[in-house]
Amino acid sequence: MSNTSASHSETNALSGASDAATMNSETGSRDALRRSLEAERSNFGRDLLSDQVYDLVRRLVMEQALKPGDRVVELELSQRLGISQAPVRDAVKRLAYEGVLTHVPRRGHFVTVAKEDDLEHAIVARTMIERTSARLAAEAMSDDAKAVLESVVERMREAAAIEDVAAFRVLDFQFHREVCTAGGNPLVVKCWDVIEPAMRSSRAVGDPLFKGDWAKIADEHAKLLKLLRPDKADAAADAFARHASLQSP
Repeated sequence: MSNTSASHSETNALSGASDAATMNSETGSRDALRRSLEAERSNFGRDLLSDQVYDLVRRLVMEQALKPGDRVVELELSQRLGISQAPVRDAVKRLAYEGVLTHVPRRGHFVTVAKEDDLEHAIVARTMIERTSARLAAEAMSDDAKAVLESVVERMREAAAIEDVAAFRVLDFQFHREVCTAGGNPLVVKCWDVIEPAMRSSRAVGDPLFKGDWAKIADEHAKLLKLLRPDKADAAADAFARHASLQSP
């Protein structure tokens, strides 16, 4: 295949992926997804197609472009992305296994809708993960990881200043996932990835009707970050656990 043909194929695939973001999406989520896809342009096509579809659909759910109860149609996704149904089917099965999607016999797959007790379960699981991830991060924090977290907190403050709640919530999740990553245990990160959809759909990380001080919440995350140092490992674990146990935004 010529370089020109490959370039056209890549561009068409990216265009299809961007089109997928229009499903039940608000403008902010669509723009965020387009920026993410554009940033990953150079990597597109290097990974397995099923992994790319998995990442895309999961992101659509995380950004609430696909909302709880929305149907995820394999044929529609494959057509929009310009690929066969096989990798889409594999990705959907994986997302269903993780609980991001729910399979309904004879109807298909839907974005999981939280049940009444999911909030309590999500908070308990999150508290356990946060305590462990904070301790690990405090003991293993690198300069690079600290710089990433400082950048996230700064962007949280910027989002709070312009009252961009959608961006703030995305950054809130990113902060806590980066703490998991900083600890150096990939299984802790995977545990976070598994419960994150439940936390979003059950509002375990925040009530969308919250009208409080977003800047203050950003400052609270800055205080949590300052505890991530070896001599504060116990304090960090306790503080992150308390933070997780509250239904804060």
